Amino acid sequence: MKNIRLKVTAAVLASVLLFGTSVPVMADPLTTEQSQQLDSAQAEYEAIEAKIHDLHEKLDVILDDITDIMVKIDDTNAQIAGVEAKVAAKEAEIAAIQAELDIKTKEYGDRLRAMYMQGNTGLIDAILGSESLADLIARADAIIKIAKIDKQMLDEINALKADLEVQKEALQAEIATLNDLNLQNEADLAAVKIKQDETNVVLAEMEREEKKLRGSLEQQEAGLIGDYASVINSSSSSDSELNAAITALRAVRSQIITEKVDNQVVELIEKAKRILREREAARQAAASAGSSASRGEVSASSSAIVNYAYNFLGIRYVWGGNTPSTGFDCSGFTKYVYAHFGVNLPRVSREQAKVGTYKSVAERQPGDLLYFGSGGRVTHVGIYIGNNQMIHAPRPGKSVEITTLRYYNNYMGARRIIGN
Repeated sequence: MKNIRLKVTAAVLASVLLFGTSVPVMADPLTTEQSQQLDSAQAEYEAIEAKIHDLHEKLDVILDDITDIMVKIDDTNAQIAGVEAKVAAKEAEIAAIQAELDIKTKEYGDRLRAMYMQGNTGLIDAILGSESLADLIARADAIIKIAKIDKQMLDEINALKADLEVQKEALQAEIATLNDLNLQNEADLAAVKIKQDETNVVLAEMEREEKKLRGSLEQQEAGLIGDYASVINSSSSSDSELNAAITALRAVRSQIITEKVDNQVVELIEKAKRILREREAARQAAASAGSSASRGEVSASSSAIVNYAYNFLGIRYVWGGNTPSTGFDCSGFTKYVYAHFGVNLPRVSREQAKVGTYKSVAERQPGDLLYFGSGGRVTHVGIYIGNNQMIHAPRPGKSVEITTLRYYNNYMGARRIIGN
């Protein structure tokens, strides 16, 4: 790591040369010993940050696997519900056929019993009542046909019932197969969750160490700000003094690695820029309209996406979650946000990364979908909000949050989902 003291000194000298000798002398840069201590602390912090983000990448893969399995379980359950509905329909058909069969069987039985009770008398009566030979044959044939029709009807109803029973058994076998598939899905899910738990144990230990190191490092890095804060906060500072402080702080910022101190520097720079803009506006009222455009504001649609996403900060991470009430996983969160604007993204991250138009780092803007992974596999997604930050649902135990992209080495690209 290059010596910070030399860089800060160079920044101050550049400010003096650029804006003249009227620039006030800031607090002395760090001593050589202080610079070495800061270099050592930053190296130690960056080393553990690198390990943490390696674990995050590993968790991204695990969580992506979990999302896939959860989607499979949901799909299988939906199939089971559909087949169960078909079984219920078949059972209703069988019940109706059985009711009809019971009626026809009773009618057929009643008819046979009547004929049995009448014995030959019924047939004799039919013969004696005949007016001619042709009438006799017709009457006898009618009795036989009625008996045959009754028997045929019963046979057809029984055959239909048997066919429905076969269909029902086939559907029940399909349900059994789907239940077996879900058992395997549940086993796969349990195995992946074990990996996730093991990784989380290591991650928690590293994050505790990181928190300790970060607190100490933030105090050391805050010293790099020096008297620049006083210059910017003073109403008596001249334009040249403010510009010199901005230039110096930009150089200082390149040497800061903690997010808290970096944000403090950014706030000071933006405050100084705002003061300069306001002064220029006061001097030239006509230039006021153009000052807003010079700030590079994003389009209304981009702003709307980011502002809407902010509504869900703090919503807990849940495997397979895709609503604020149930919680979000990474792709569930992005799908929900873009759906508010009429865009129906695919459910999983790797498919979401194919939607829209690819944008390079230089081209990306707030509202773009960011995707991460390794080896060509997309395992995580979030929404870019500007200033090298994104809003996303990170992992179990966390909630929707804003995160810097400083350490996301597995960044793969950005997609413009809305707009050009």
